[in-house]
Amino acid sequence: MHAQAIFELSQEVERLLQLALQNLNTLKTTSFTTQHNNNYFAQPSTGKVAASQFCPRSIQAQQALLQNELRKITQHEMVLAIVGTVKAGKSTTINAIIGTEVLPNRNRPMTALPTLIRHTPGQREPVLHFPYVQPIEKLMEILQTRLQQADSETLTKHLEIDKDMAGLLTRIAEGNSFAKHYLGAQPIFHCLKSLNDLVRLSKALDVPFPFKAYAAIEHVPVIEVEFVHLAGMDETHGQLTLLDTPGPNEAGQPHLQKMLQEQLAQASAVLAVLDYTQLKSVSDEDVRKAILGAGTSVPLYALVNKFDQKDRNSDDEEQIKALISGTLMKGAIDPSHVFPVSSMWGYLANRARHELTLHGKLPPPNEQRWVQDFADAALGRRWRNEDLADAGALRHAAELLWEDSMFEAPVKTVLHAAHANASMYALRSACQKLLNYTQRAEDYLNFRCHGLQIASEQLQQNIAALEDDMNLAASSQQTANTVARNNVKQAIDAMGDFIRRYELQIITHIEDYFRNGMVPEKLTRQALSFGTQRGRDFDARHATLSFDDEPSAQIALHRIRASCEVILTAAQEKMTEELTHLFSYLEVELADTLRNTLKPIECRVAQGLTQAGFRTNISLPVFHVGLLNFNANQAFNELIEEQDIPVARLRRPEGMRGTVARWLNSDDWGWEGYTVMQSRYVISLADVQRRLCQHVAEFLLQLNQNMAAQIEMSVTEGMTAFFDDFSQALDAIRLNLQQSLMARSQNEEAVMILRQQLQQCVRTTRYIHEDTRLLRDDIQTLFTVEQQ
Repeated sequence: MHAQAIFELSQEVERLLQLALQNLNTLKTTSFTTQHNNNYFAQPSTGKVAASQFCPRSIQAQQALLQNELRKITQHEMVLAIVGTVKAGKSTTINAIIGTEVLPNRNRPMTALPTLIRHTPGQREPVLHFPYVQPIEKLMEILQTRLQQADSETLTKHLEIDKDMAGLLTRIAEGNSFAKHYLGAQPIFHCLKSLNDLVRLSKALDVPFPFKAYAAIEHVPVIEVEFVHLAGMDETHGQLTLLDTPGPNEAGQPHLQKMLQEQLAQASAVLAVLDYTQLKSVSDEDVRKAILGAGTSVPLYALVNKFDQKDRNSDDEEQIKALISGTLMKGAIDPSHVFPVSSMWGYLANRARHELTLHGKLPPPNEQRWVQDFADAALGRRWRNEDLADAGALRHAAELLWEDSMFEAPVKTVLHAAHANASMYALRSACQKLLNYTQRAEDYLNFRCHGLQIASEQLQQNIAALEDDMNLAASSQQTANTVARNNVKQAIDAMGDFIRRYELQIITHIEDYFRNGMVPEKLTRQALSFGTQRGRDFDARHATLSFDDEPSAQIALHRIRASCEVILTAAQEKMTEELTHLFSYLEVELADTLRNTLKPIECRVAQGLTQAGFRTNISLPVFHVGLLNFNANQAFNELIEEQDIPVARLRRPEGMRGTVARWLNSDDWGWEGYTVMQSRYVISLADVQRRLCQHVAEFLLQLNQNMAAQIEMSVTEGMTAFFDDFSQALDAIRLNLQQSLMARSQNEEAVMILRQQLQQCVRTTRYIHEDTRLLRDDIQTLFTVEQQ
């Protein structure tokens, strides 16, 4: 690595960060920012007050952000933030990335506080440092008093008292606080579990949890451990740290969304853990919004966990990459940065390989549950204890499981690259943060400088005109909502007609199949793309199929079901394609509606809107094949009927006549008829057809209802958010104009001094921006050379 070049680049970035911090300190002293930003014009409160980007609170937040970048530069630290929902398997994914278990897994939120996990070569046993424990100690003192007053019966109604919670209650009652250091996996698990249970307990007792005290990264708990995948690699000029972040609304704490956004903004890169089975869920959408909110300041990666649950009707690897990159993430993430994986398989394979390397065998499965999970995944569910005795076979099975987990790609692309280029990531992150700051600051300062050159009368006219625009925007919202409702109704009606048309088409194909005993020829040709060519399954002249034994009946029914699935799969693919186009068309229609409605207002305040950072965007639910899966298996349950039917048989009669007939061995004489009852296994083709058609009708009805509800909810929320953003953007412009008017009310000497201060800040900001832009190009060039 070019150590000297990195050292020189680091020095330059430090200089620019220090200069930006000084510039923010200067802004703090101006008459604009010394005013209180919340409604200090004594106007009636509307419930939503626009805060200036450079009010004292905002300046403090920007200083904290730049200070964090300065800390990472001086320590050559690359922070990879990991974000995901509770059920996405975030803890399992982190354990798989590290190569050993450092975070506990429970069926409830496990990240009350952000937690740093730092790669520390040689640290085989994890150690947790929690030096800033004072806010937690103070919280426990308050909870101790509150618990003495609380009714235990009332507490149990609002809180699940499990073994861990009971231990925490005892700990609080006895006054035992948290330690500042924990060595070993189990003590760390206990500490993190207790922290999360404290969140639950605080909520139940209505005691605020001190989240704000841990907003700065240097205050959060830190786990130091050697990452198995990085062990033995050449040491680099930098340090790699993972940041385990709270998920949106985790533990029922809505304000964690803001905390998550702040943590993501401080990271050098972001890795999202998405649930393959829940890509369209509300919780995963919250994660995507948080990631997109981080903007372009950090590189984005995504692990699509639980990909082992994919079936033949689900999206494959390339489809998932395209869906997330182009649709769900709106092009903000490169398809090559999306990795479908099985975190559980990756974790289990790592854990087994680690144990086999250290001890040459696995622990007893009855003592450590993960061994049972590993054996189920790697050896199959019919494994026996004696199968765990062959270390060589287990090592081979672990390697195959690791390969099946598909974790090798993200480990090499993300983890190894981040470790090898930690300093470069830190430099690139700092440059991007500086560019974002200077762009916003220059727009703001130019607006302020221009405001000081305009006469007070003109400013008053501008404010009045803007207030008229705000009133017009409010009335326009009703018009836009009416048009949007009409668009939605038309789309829902079109979707209903479309689904009914396809239902008739599917039913027709099913009727053709049962009329002829084989899949229609045109669908057979299409079915060839699935690798299946079907012949005649049964003689359609018979109303029932009858078999002597149940296995033969099951085979026949399976053959019928496979042919019906060809029909349904063909329809499924065509429906998916057309529904996707329908949703895209609706999204374009709504965007046009918003643009046309607000165009007159936007033209008048275009410059102000740009400076306020407003962007037109409305997001609709995205349709993909996972939503449309007929899954007709249950329609074929209990269709084989066992019947006892009379069967005519011949036998030799008893007595002399039968004896003589046997002596003569005659086929024509000496026999008598009789009847026996025999079991037959019967399939009614009419019942199969009726059941399948009923399943299709019910499925499509439910699909139509669900999609209609999704569209209406999404459009309503999207329109509301759109106009809220628009209103806040206008409100921010009005605030800027009002502050300019207040500044103009001072004497000319004060106005001149303020103008000179702002002009100097503008010059400094432009200087920082230009130097940072050139520095970013140098860093990117060196980064490209290092990766070759």
